Amino acid sequence: MSQGEVRQSQLITTYGPGAMVDLPDHSVVIGGLNLWNYGKENNAELIDEPRLIQKLRQTLQVPNLVLQKPPIDETGPGGVKKGGFIKSPQFPNWFVAQLDETITFNDRRYRTRPLVKSNQLDERNRYIDINRKKHRVVPVRFVQSCPNGHLSDVSWREFVHKKNTNCRETLWLDEAGAGNDFAEIFVRCPKCNIRRPLSDAKQLALGDKGIPALGYCNGERPWLGSYGKERCESASNNGGSYPNRLLVRSASNAYFPEIVSAISIPKPIDKVREVLIKNLKLFENINTLENLKFYLSIAPDYIKEQLVDTNLNEIFEALESIKGGNEQSGEIEPLKVQELKALIGVIENQKENYGKNSFEAEKVDLSSKSKWFKERINRVLKVHKLREVVALLGFTRLEPVVNQIDGDPFDLGVKRASIDNKEITWLPAVENMGEGIFIGFDSSKIEAWLSDDKVQEYLSTHRDAFKIWNKEHGLSEDEFGWPGGAYIMLHSLSHLLITQAALDCGYSASSIKERIYSFSGLGYGILLYTGGSGSEGTLGGLVGLADNIDLLLKKALERGKLCSNDPFCSQHKPNNQFEKRYSHGAACHSCLLIAETSCERKNEFLDRSLLVPTLEEKDAAFFD
Repeated sequence: MSQGEVRQSQLITTYGPGAMVDLPDHSVVIGGLNLWNYGKENNAELIDEPRLIQKLRQTLQVPNLVLQKPPIDETGPGGVKKGGFIKSPQFPNWFVAQLDETITFNDRRYRTRPLVKSNQLDERNRYIDINRKKHRVVPVRFVQSCPNGHLSDVSWREFVHKKNTNCRETLWLDEAGAGNDFAEIFVRCPKCNIRRPLSDAKQLALGDKGIPALGYCNGERPWLGSYGKERCESASNNGGSYPNRLLVRSASNAYFPEIVSAISIPKPIDKVREVLIKNLKLFENINTLENLKFYLSIAPDYIKEQLVDTNLNEIFEALESIKGGNEQSGEIEPLKVQELKALIGVIENQKENYGKNSFEAEKVDLSSKSKWFKERINRVLKVHKLREVVALLGFTRLEPVVNQIDGDPFDLGVKRASIDNKEITWLPAVENMGEGIFIGFDSSKIEAWLSDDKVQEYLSTHRDAFKIWNKEHGLSEDEFGWPGGAYIMLHSLSHLLITQAALDCGYSASSIKERIYSFSGLGYGILLYTGGSGSEGTLGGLVGLADNIDLLLKKALERGKLCSNDPFCSQHKPNNQFEKRYSHGAACHSCLLIAETSCERKNEFLDRSLLVPTLEEKDAAFFD
């Protein structure tokens, strides 16, 4: 029976495979792709985004990789279920019984409750005490994980006894205060008369007999079902397992989805691809040009009508590309580079529209704008319609992934956990429709600003801080290069614009997203956009700001000149090793930091001193 529902987009972001979720009566871990069911007819709906698919195929070395939407639970005629579902294994398998008792230790009163395993419960998941009374249980809020994303129950008996034991006495969880201080939470075995504070589990140092408090990871992956176990390998332990780390199930570091997205900039051939994708089952056995020609002669009329004006070779090339038969060899351009080339190529005062899955952009006339504005900004686009495709590659725990600045899907420093128990042939994805504004900057003006001696001197503090940041993330400059002063400046401006636009356009700040384009020799720009699975992302509020973009920018810069946390905010230096905020200059929650769902860098690499003169730094600003 169905135990809960989530939106398709949530399965890509918040509740993807491997995420722990509390349902009304159970706690589960969302099942991997091997546990996704698309119904009896296996009606998986494919999503086509050529640039994204091509990049993912090359990155993951899977030549026939496709993107498809998560399953939908639908009810057909007569109430017959014909839709899909996702099997989600129960996790954790240790519970705390709702039995309120108190106990006193060292003159301190503790609330104490039985800590029991699933095999100690009855058929209705209730705990039966020694007086034969039945009590409801709730899942224990502590589990264990490792940097490889593995997940398992804490071996509570071994933890409290500090060794392997045959004792099967019911354990008790003693809590004092509000239950948030691990030093005041104890696991107790009444039979052996021992208790151990949970704070011991936070220590990764070797304990008794050279074994960590929670032992070493055994590679469990419960989201993949019974065959999910794998070997855990740690580079720091000579190929052995990582020590287990205590994890609170509801903690923000329990699940970091690794997603990669692309803005669709369609080409005319995409109309053909759309027809082929929708009718792929009819074309899947066609592997030669002759076969295609014969099939089109006998194809249904609705297919002939849509392909009648297209060259036969183009149709065959598109079909081979969808099936992975003619992928481009060599290194493919980064996704953002391809997007920027398309955005700076939009013809003045002309709308480019390619139908249903469309990208429609119009250039704004800047001739009447102020001199200060035109000196720095040479292109503003009203993006009336855009389509964003978001795919889920995997996830990490404990630490988020570090993605490349150019938008390519690489995780560095942390290992991405797999979302399938076999070789991946498809990835879950969703498509969002929205609108946006693109702001293009004069490359010569940015290059001249970067070459200024005072700007170089100020940026040197960011360079020094980045070396420390890289070291702490286990990265080298070759693996993850410094994003550059232009990127930090544009990123900081984007955050100010998002905050200001939210006040004027009707969208909340958390629903406006950003893409920063910073490529020396190609161009610089900012795309602010909305996106949603329905029509909510295309209400026109953001595009409506484009005609007065100079006023929007002016108000945003005014906000950046003074922060409510000044002078402390403006005095912060990124290379300050006491504060350990190596990716921040003058930036805090009162001025630049926004919702992480809106920011492409999770609020890293920000400094308003590169935008406008601040109390501490007067000479490094791009806008005087």
